[in-house]
Amino acid sequence: MRKLFAVFSTIITLFAIKETVYVFTSTEADMVKQKAIMIVIALSITVPLIILTLWLWSPGRKKNSQQN
Repeated sequence: MRKLFAVFSTIITLFAIKETVYVFTSTEADMVKQKAIMIVIALSITVPLIILTLWLWSPGRKKNSQQN
């Protein structure tokens, strides 16, 4: 189940990264007016998604067979 969430998270993260790059490189007039706030919004969405995706793809911790 974790791998399924990881795949969905990866797809969403890739889309968010693509949109973040678009915000940084856009030269449209209405985007330039609000560029500062758009960058903050894009990064506040993209960074947590990247962290979530990396966490989901990392190997899980194995529990000790001995408990104290």
